[in-house]
Amino acid sequence: MQIYTTTSAKKAPFDLIILPLFLGQDPNEIFKKHFGESLNADVVTKDFKNKTGSTQLVYGMPDFKKRILLLGLGESKKFNFEIWRQAIQSAINTILNIPIENVILIIPIFKALDINKYLELTAFSLVFSAYRFNEYKHPEPEEVTTKIKAVYLLTKASGSRAKKAVVQGVMIGTAVNSARDLSNHPANIATPSHLAKHAYGLAKLNKFSCKILDANQIKQEGMGLITGVGQGSAEPAKFIILEYGNKKQPPIVLVGKGLTFDSGGVSIKPSEKMEEMKYDMAGGADVIAIFEAASRLKLSLHLVGIVPAVENLPSGTATRPGDVLTAHNGKTVEVINTDAEGRMVLADTISYAKKYYNPKLILEYSTLTGAIVAALGDQLTGYFSNTENLKKSFILASKFTGENFWPMPLEEKYNEQLKSQIADFKNVGEKGAGGAITAALFLQNFVGKTPWVHFDIAGTAWTTQSKPHLVAGATGWGVYLTIEFLRNL
Repeated sequence: MQIYTTTSAKKAPFDLIILPLFLGQDPNEIFKKHFGESLNADVVTKDFKNKTGSTQLVYGMPDFKKRILLLGLGESKKFNFEIWRQAIQSAINTILNIPIENVILIIPIFKALDINKYLELTAFSLVFSAYRFNEYKHPEPEEVTTKIKAVYLLTKASGSRAKKAVVQGVMIGTAVNSARDLSNHPANIATPSHLAKHAYGLAKLNKFSCKILDANQIKQEGMGLITGVGQGSAEPAKFIILEYGNKKQPPIVLVGKGLTFDSGGVSIKPSEKMEEMKYDMAGGADVIAIFEAASRLKLSLHLVGIVPAVENLPSGTATRPGDVLTAHNGKTVEVINTDAEGRMVLADTISYAKKYYNPKLILEYSTLTGAIVAALGDQLTGYFSNTENLKKSFILASKFTGENFWPMPLEEKYNEQLKSQIADFKNVGEKGAGGAITAALFLQNFVGKTPWVHFDIAGTAWTTQSKPHLVAGATGWGVYLTIEFLRNL
């Protein structure tokens, strides 16, 4: 899909017009302004219920032979970037089912939003909304196979800044969709080696560095927690290290959990929905996608990304409950539950990052706990941080990208739950007692005083059912949010 800006409808070929409408707005007035034609507004709006994301396809108007898609925006006073994303998703869901190639999208005037940010988000949303993961499906004979070739954004904005905003939106949307691809692939395809190969290919294409440690090097480096998690699988672990930007600056380190499949190990999970555990590497996919976007946007930052890619499976060589493993920083961990593996691979990764990169900030993304899903559901990510002043910056970014989170406490008293009688730590706290918090506290013991944000994306990285702003499957949550946060720095 190509996306362009245009100031005149006469300059763009089109099969369909998307006409967004606020509640009470006259479609005839907008239409005549852009196309010089009149519509019978009463006929057009007769069956149209203007709620956020509602659509109505109109055919065969007397004075105009093209298709028109009415798109509801609801009340103008409630309009924001998140509603706009949802509206675009609704429009794309409709038009992907009809054989059209070229679309004009009339950009509704809304003075409260910066026009260039508005155009960037629009381009991003079009790319994001058109995403479908059909790699393993054969189309039915009656299915519409026509793909949208071009979308023309009809707007007053023109010039290089508007064009740049659209290009940047496409870049970010493409990166987010690549993260969704990685998480949507089945675990027999998206193995640790697959993740490493993908990261290496992106690094070569976008001119940032990529270093891969194999399972033997991980063990030699003293990362006993990663080694212990992966030793039950025939698939060898990979430790992916990405680096971009000015190496003279202290880096921001991005850490992403890369469990390409998590059965729970010997503490095996229930079989129901275990197939979804292919997305347990969504945090790692986020980090790789952030590097893809940051390098294409040419951000002036020093970034390091680390993804521990590993499988957690039961076998005769797997780590057992009760085993004691030694972490990269020398601390010992008693494994109470082998299904609490994510925090262990992240602990080794954080220790490695501190030793070799001395980060000024660690941003970490992980599908870490079912407890965060119980607490916040699938609409809010759990946000934990040892640095209060970062929260405002992420809230600002979230208001633009629509990726919502909720600040969670790091209650020090809960550290008591992690004390072991035979090791420095247990890898889990008490069952059913603040599980998302104790998991974050486990990580904080390895972070120390380094500024750090932990995003528990267990509920938001995947959706079983389609939502107003996205289709079912992997979501790529956090990529756009982080890019916006980094740009605001």
